[in-house]
Amino acid sequence: MQTRLKKLALGFIGLAFCLLLFGRLLPGDRPIAIRGGRVYTVTRGILDNGIIIIRNGRIQDIGTDLAIPPGARIIEAAGSLIFPGFIDTGTNLGTVELETVEKDDDEATSPLTPQLKTLDAFNPESRLIPEARDLGITSALVAPARGNLLSGQSALIHLGGSDVSDMVMRSVAAVHGSLGDVSKPRSKQNPAYPYTRMGEAALLRQTLADARYCLDQALEFEKKRKGAQADAKAGPQPPVQPLLQALVPVVKGELPLVITANRLDDILTALRIAQESGIRIIINEGAHAWRIRDRLAALKVPVILRPRVDFGLTVETEGARHENAALLQEAGVKIAFQTGSIQNLGDLLSQVRVAVEYGLAPDDALRALTINPAEIFGVADQIGSLEKGKSADIVIFPGNPVLSSVRVSTVIIKGEVVREQGGKEVSP
Repeated sequence: MQTRLKKLALGFIGLAFCLLLFGRLLPGDRPIAIRGGRVYTVTRGILDNGIIIIRNGRIQDIGTDLAIPPGARIIEAAGSLIFPGFIDTGTNLGTVELETVEKDDDEATSPLTPQLKTLDAFNPESRLIPEARDLGITSALVAPARGNLLSGQSALIHLGGSDVSDMVMRSVAAVHGSLGDVSKPRSKQNPAYPYTRMGEAALLRQTLADARYCLDQALEFEKKRKGAQADAKAGPQPPVQPLLQALVPVVKGELPLVITANRLDDILTALRIAQESGIRIIINEGAHAWRIRDRLAALKVPVILRPRVDFGLTVETEGARHENAALLQEAGVKIAFQTGSIQNLGDLLSQVRVAVEYGLAPDDALRALTINPAEIFGVADQIGSLEKGKSADIVIFPGNPVLSSVRVSTVIIKGEVVREQGGKEVSP
């Protein structure tokens, strides 16, 4: 009898323990509620005195009259402005620590290196990533350096976490290249093809044509392999050519080709080759893009603007205008902003404010920091705006950073608070 009672007692204790364990919120499951403040959703207007509920890394709900879940961590944001996390649409963050020491973003040994992946050089523990987050940047397009005619593949990365596999949104977001002086041979003492703008255009055309042929060969082999007498008719498999195979998604229209071009004729050459090859392109930097803004809009070619380039500091950017962003936006060109490199890490918001000063509407400036780059690179279902179901990438400022220089107070990436300064946290 005593043994039976002991067994029953142990059973009740076990049941109580299980109820306690599963009834309690585990640390990673604890919801977060941002309460108060002005919420700039970007795509669905502005919510005054808004509430955002975050659970499991995503926005569970957003509105003005929501119940706070029991046990939620509450971030009081009254008097603050709340935005989607900003996107740096072009940087070497994580691949370069000091410009003068180690540069893993630039393979200066060949004009054609489209098979290189910046993800293979990305250091998730870079000391500069927290500095980027302190500016309100929650994700970045980590791209290869300018310099090669075709320089490699960029990756779109969340700036929260320490495991690369958890940080990556797009392991390959685009292939990058350059036209103009920047992609000519690095050494005039040892010139190599292509040495002129004619050579650049010719080699780019030929390489894209070779990639198209590589694709056609693969499709033909696959067609034969699936035939009734596959083993007898298929023949040898086409040779593996990493350089050309890296461009197959470009010629298939699955990935864009991002072309750095500033001088008007270089931009026109990029457009011409894109139309001839049937590929999608994005103009990078584009100091003279405003001069053909209507054509860019008609062709639906986005432009990623870069700080300092618009100030006429090089021969290629002479005649550039501070109104570039405003003129492109007015014409209907989708624009985004980038730092370009870690040297300009703090310039993202300052260049946006310059663009606003020279005519870009503040709402359009905010879109160029958030939803525009997300749409350009196909991740608008994940980031770029504050909407139910999207990744909880949120930044809170005491003022509007596109209008004045203000420091971010709170940064949340994938539902994790990675920076909180001066904010008050209370329990319900």
